[in-house]
Amino acid sequence: MFFRRIVTALLGRLRRCGFSLLPALVLVGVFCSPVWPAAADELPDEQSMRAAMLFNFLKFTEFPPSGVDKSRVIQVCIGVRDERQAATFVALSGRKVAGRELRVVDFALRSGDCQLLYVDSRPRWNALATHPALRNALTISAYDGFAEENGMIEIARQDDGIRFDINLAQAQRAGFHFSPQMLRLARKVYE
Repeated sequence: MFFRRIVTALLGRLRRCGFSLLPALVLVGVFCSPVWPAAADELPDEQSMRAAMLFNFLKFTEFPPSGVDKSRVIQVCIGVRDERQAATFVALSGRKVAGRELRVVDFALRSGDCQLLYVDSRPRWNALATHPALRNALTISAYDGFAEENGMIEIARQDDGIRFDINLAQAQRAGFHFSPQMLRLARKVYE
C-alpha cells in the first residue's frame, strides 16, 4: 500500500514535468524492481540443471503405450544419495507434461511401476537395472558411461556446459521414441 502511494505520487510528478507515462513507468520499473541481472554466482547449480533436463527430456519423449498408466500420472523414481539432488527432482512433482502430472518418489518408496528412473551411480544402476518395476521405464543418469551400459540418456558435463548422450538402440527396444530435435541436440547417439 505504501509503495503504491509512492509510485502514484512519482508518476504524477513526472507527468506534470512533461514526461509521458510509458517512459516514466519504464524508469520506475527499472529502479524499483527487485530483479536485477543474475550474477555468476546466481546461475543454476548442477542439480537444478539435471532436474530441468529431466523435465525437458519428458517433453520430447514419446512413451510406449504400455509405459504410461491410465491414471494420467508419470511416476518418476529416483535413486540418489545427494539430498539436494533429490530435492530438485521432488520439486518437479505436480508439474505436467503432455497432460500428465509428474509424481517424483524415491525408488524404495514407490507404488507400482516407474515410468522414469534417475540413478546417480553405477552401483545403484547395477542393483536396479533388471528390477521388474523398470520394465517400461525411461532411464537417465549422469554417471560417465551410463549410455554405453544400456542406460537410455546420460547427462554429461562438458567444458562448455552440460550435454547428453542417448542410447537410441536401448530406448527403441523398450518402445521409446525421441523427437528429432532432441536427437539433434544430443552430443552422441548410440544406435
